[in-house]
Amino acid sequence: MKMKIALALLFFALVKVSAQEPLTITEAVQLGLEHNLSIKISKKSAETSANNSDMSYGALLPTFGISANKSYSNTDVTQQLANSNETREIKDAKTNNLNISPTLNWTVFDGLGMFHTRDRLKAQAQLGEDDLQIQIENNIALISNAYYRVVLEQERARVFQDALDLSKQRLELANTRYEVGKASKLVYLQAQVDYNSDSSSFLIQQELINNVKLELNRLLGQDLESEFEITSGFSFDSSIQLEDVLAEANLNSPAVVRAQRNREVNYLQIKELNAEKYPTISLNFGYTYNDRNSDAGAVLSNLSTGFNYGAGLNFNIFNGFDLKRREQNAKIQLEVAELQIRDITQSLESDVRKVYGNYRNNIRLYQLEELNLEVAKENYDIALERFKVGNSTAIELREAQINLVQAEIRKITTQYNVKLSEIELKRLSGGNVNRQ
Repeated sequence: MKMKIALALLFFALVKVSAQEPLTITEAVQLGLEHNLSIKISKKSAETSANNSDMSYGALLPTFGISANKSYSNTDVTQQLANSNETREIKDAKTNNLNISPTLNWTVFDGLGMFHTRDRLKAQAQLGEDDLQIQIENNIALISNAYYRVVLEQERARVFQDALDLSKQRLELANTRYEVGKASKLVYLQAQVDYNSDSSSFLIQQELINNVKLELNRLLGQDLESEFEITSGFSFDSSIQLEDVLAEANLNSPAVVRAQRNREVNYLQIKELNAEKYPTISLNFGYTYNDRNSDAGAVLSNLSTGFNYGAGLNFNIFNGFDLKRREQNAKIQLEVAELQIRDITQSLESDVRKVYGNYRNNIRLYQLEELNLEVAKENYDIALERFKVGNSTAIELREAQINLVQAEIRKITTQYNVKLSEIELKRLSGGNVNRQ
């Protein structure tokens, strides 16, 4: 009964695994862009900048407010009338007053400062978008690297599995020869040791695969224990040209675009300060409603209503050189922004050239390792046949096997390194060089 239950559980597990769709690199990137926590944080920051930009038009609009006041008082009043010697005394005289005053103020001219402020806030909102784009490009690269790291470790596990199969074949062959007296027990035991060693390497590799999958789940914003399968192998673009990467990087690199936008913000800040040299002209409109009632006095009730309007001019003649100081600082910041563009552009070109050099060198290494692998396979096949007929030792066969495994690992690693270089080149160029 227990055996039937175990077989049933195994069957459903296999059905679940087989029904699970493999995770592609495109799907991984989409998941990461949707759920990655770093990107969510950057999106919230960009939303804040966008809100500030939306409110920038408020500086062009009038302000409207209303004030209202209702007051009461109870007082004892003694009055000496002007037209007689009569004195009046009023105990607990009540007075109440109601005042309502809506007002509208509109700055119609401030040296165009309000327009420069609007443009600056728009540029700052774009800075938030630039920061988000940088975060997105960086995360795409991180996710891609982690995805292909899983591919790398799975390919290495395949190599270790093949090595384990070869060791098992050698162990069975050594056991057969030992049983018929054609080999010593030492040869059999050495084959057993090598088989156990390869089994250990395979198990360690499986644990490494689990660890890199955990990292990929973290970058995708998924539950760390989420199960997924990757069946992709390595494919890379070997046609990327340095001139194309440099051209795209100078045009589309998020870092360069952000630096240029920062220069624009600093330039607009100078224009805002220049606007303070001009007078400010404002218009004001209002309405007054005032109702006063009193138990004492010549006028017991007084109601006044009416409109009021006017214009104001404010001209800052001297403010202790504060404006001049701020202008000087703003110009310095503009110079800094210009230098930052040059620095980022030079650093970007340097990074592109270094990564491209690695990219081309890794392609050459991959081509070399392909040839090495063919030689290692042929060498192992010859060593195996010689071992079967007793013309070579177990040590020679093991050495040929190790050389084969190492050649396969080197080839896979160079494929991975080419892919990493390709990913980095696309990140540096804004992701537009021969995008697949």
